[in-house]
Amino acid sequence: MFAVPCRLCPATSLNVSPGCHSGAVAGFGLVRRSPGLAALLAAQTISPLGDAMATTALILYVQRTTGSATAVGLLLFAQAIPPLAAPFAGVIADRFSPGRLLAVGWLTQAVLAGLVALLLPPLGALLVVVFLLALVDTPLSAAVGRCIPAVVADDDLVAANALRSGVWELGTVLGPPLAGLLFAVSGTRLVLGVDALTFLAVIPLALRLPTLKQDTKGRSQPSFFRDARDGLAFIRHTPYILAVAVGFWVVVLFSAPDDLILPFLATVTFKAGPVAVGVLLAAASAGLLAGLLLVSPVGRRLGVTGAIVAGFAVMATGNLLTAAAPWLMAAFAAQALRGLAIPLADSHVTTYLQRTTPPAMLGRVLANVYGGVGVAAAVGYLLGGPVLDATSPRIAFVIVGCGGLAGAAVTAILLRRRSRAGAAGPGS
Repeated sequence: MFAVPCRLCPATSLNVSPGCHSGAVAGFGLVRRSPGLAALLAAQTISPLGDAMATTALILYVQRTTGSATAVGLLLFAQAIPPLAAPFAGVIADRFSPGRLLAVGWLTQAVLAGLVALLLPPLGALLVVVFLLALVDTPLSAAVGRCIPAVVADDDLVAANALRSGVWELGTVLGPPLAGLLFAVSGTRLVLGVDALTFLAVIPLALRLPTLKQDTKGRSQPSFFRDARDGLAFIRHTPYILAVAVGFWVVVLFSAPDDLILPFLATVTFKAGPVAVGVLLAAASAGLLAGLLLVSPVGRRLGVTGAIVAGFAVMATGNLLTAAAPWLMAAFAAQALRGLAIPLADSHVTTYLQRTTPPAMLGRVLANVYGGVGVAAAVGYLLGGPVLDATSPRIAFVIVGCGGLAGAAVTAILLRRRSRAGAAGPGS
């Protein structure tokens, strides 16, 4: 995601550049060519950093004040529920200019985060505000995804999506340890205050984004609910998008619990301490950052849909190898392998949706597909705990690994069937 070619040359592109080259310089060249992308990337670095800091601080705060794991679980559940509103969030993303929507959304989040910092409400009210913060954020990611094709050339889409995911991950990697340090020094209020300031800092960046034209063709605008229904219907009746979406959801359903299982693998299986837990939890992020270098060359070799299936399969294989790891560092290497494939799959999924979806429908499709990802992750967390309690860390990793491979196989089978039927989409 950071080291990408200056011009992406997928096999199916009509604008293949024979002089394609890779490396960090080329990635920064893409940013220089597109001021709009530069603004998006800056915002996608700053805002997730604040969000990761706030989430960590709230977990520590709830743990300290209630001493209840159930209360912490409710906090995370409140953050996970809003993607259920994705069909309506997608309509908002399609109906409003991305820059203005992002500015209003970030301002609203700044106000909510500031109120929590000032008041530190009791658990019930805190859960409501956390839910509202996540609800406001739901259409914003779709708005960013909708804006990227407007600020870069088609051949640069994979590179731009990879850069976006990379800087987002950088914020989520740096946020928790920074929040822990500030929490230890000054408590919850300071961290939440910093989160509010990060929202305010990115508003000017949103206002620099282009205004996308709405194609109404002289007709009155459909109702809000009809637009939401049409967004869901488009995914359901577009075989290739449905195949990618269903495969993605299945893979996430099974891969999400790995972060739940890893602490038990470290402490129960390997008889290690908290430092080992932190090492294992950081492994996938380390692999993800290394995988940024592979997104473009592997994508050019495999094509967009081939890269998606390969990414899903490698993620699942990493979890299976974790189940078989004889030592802690072997488990670290297996999780790093899983992380290596995350940017490959995610950036190509986003690119595929951007290339195969009409611009007027793109916000809804992105919101619905990634909203489904959020729901799948939440369900995975809910199911992962009882499965782990009933089995063991190694068996649980076998289950999630096999499930992830099943998701990759389902995606490949559905895509191949549609290809044989003559319905192949771009990048297949």
